[in-house]
Order: sequence, then structure tokens, then C-alpha cells
Amino acid sequence: MADDDRITLIIEGLPEDEGQVRLGAFMSQLQNLSATITKLDREVNNGKQGTYYRIAELSYKSPARVVLQPQALPKHPYVGNAIVESLGRVAEALENGSDLSKIDADLLEDIRGLARPVGKSVANVTLIFNDHRFDITEKVAAKVDQALAVDEECEGAIEGMLEQINLHHGANVFYIYPEVGPRKVTCHFPAKLYDDAVSAVGRRVEIFGTLHYRSGATFPHQVAVTAIDAFPPESELPDWDDLRGRAPDITGSMSSEDFVRELRDGWQ
Repeated sequence: MADDDRITLIIEGLPEDEGQVRLGAFMSQLQNLSATITKLDREVNNGKQGTYYRIAELSYKSPARVVLQPQALPKHPYVGNAIVESLGRVAEALENGSDLSKIDADLLEDIRGLARPVGKSVANVTLIFNDHRFDITEKVAAKVDQALAVDEECEGAIEGMLEQINLHHGANVFYIYPEVGPRKVTCHFPAKLYDDAVSAVGRRVEIFGTLHYRSGATFPHQVAVTAIDAFPPESELPDWDDLRGRAPDITGSMSSEDFVRELRDGWQ
């Protein structure tokens, strides 16, 4: 476990606050950074969280400085280096003007959360990892805004496994993982669908609502949900033995062979 895998967050307060950081801004920056690196952790752990972070250093003097050190959760391999490498690729794309369409929209939302307060409630925000310094500026926020701009909206439906849900402070968001198309889709749902969403966790679902597409995207990245249709678990579905004898009179006076032959003729 290398010290290089540490992630340092530096926050400088506004001049009118003599460089000291306001509590709300400090908490917001930590929450957005935590959300960012948690998503990167899930990406390298097949959708599961395998890492927690120790506060290795904490300095209040202006600018405020927090150093996080990744640690593997029990029964999980250490992937701190992979998380930091992924963070580096995202930072490089934002710094060099690369195509951001393949970067997870939720991840970009969290980075936007780090960048938006710059010049408003904080003076500067910087991330340091593996000797790389990533200054999160208003320019970065503008790039993320452009990358997340919704280019198209339409009514539709999409199927997938509902595997994550967040109800904290009324967030009302879950994620589905389709078998084809996008890796995952973020779904925002109204309070009236609370029970439907909770009962569908861990099941295959079909989601109906307004599909949102980023510029140039083939698949939606977000859905404003209007209805949730959860499929029964596979263990509850009938097999061939369950169907045997369910419709004994379906062939009428015809033999089974003649009935099937007539059906085949109908397909021609």
C-alpha cells in the first residue's frame, strides 16, 4: 500500500473570510469528493464498494488540507492504486479538453459539485494524488456543464437490474443496470413511487418515464421516472414441468400432431 495512493484535498476560503473555509462549503467539498472516489471504487470492484478512507492528515490553517488514505474493506482486495489511476484519467480528460461522453454522468455530477462553489463560497479547490495537481476551477465546471447538457428528451422505457437506491434526505434516486446499451442509468423518482422503488431493489425492472440523452449519446444516462414495473424473481417463474397439463383441451378434437402441424402451416 503506497503513500502515493493518498488523495489530498486543499480548500482555500474567500478573501473576505481571511482564507478560512466556511463549514457548509467544507462539508460539501468532502461529500462530493467522497461520492467521486466511491464511484471510482465501484467501477474497479464490479459495482461493489471495497474501500474506505482514513483521514491521514488534517490541517485547519489556510488553506484547509485533508489527506485521505484508502483502505481495503474486509474480504476485498486493495484497489487504492486503481482508484487513484482512474481519478487521474478523469482529471487529465478535463484538463486536456478530451471527449467526456464516455465518463459516467454521475461521476461528472460529483466533480461539478466540487467545482461550482469556486469563486462563490470558496476561493480555490485542488486535488493532489500521485504527484499530480488538479486545480478544480470555474473552467472545469464549465466543461462539465457542457458535457452534461441534455441534448434530447423523449418518453420511453428501459429494462435492467435495480441494484442501488439512495433515499437519504429525499434524494429518491436508484440505478438500473441494463444487459445491453448503457452500463447504468440514473433514475429519479417521485415520492409516490417510494414503495415501488424500495420493493424492486435486487430485481429486474422496466422503467417508464422521460429519457434524457447527453449530446451525441446513443443511450440515455438519466430517467425521470413515472412508473416502475418489477418482474417476478426467477425462482418464482414457472418451468416446463409447471406448464404440463395446464391446458388439456387446447387441441380440441385434433391430435397433438395435427394441432402442431396446423400451427406450423400457419407460419408459412
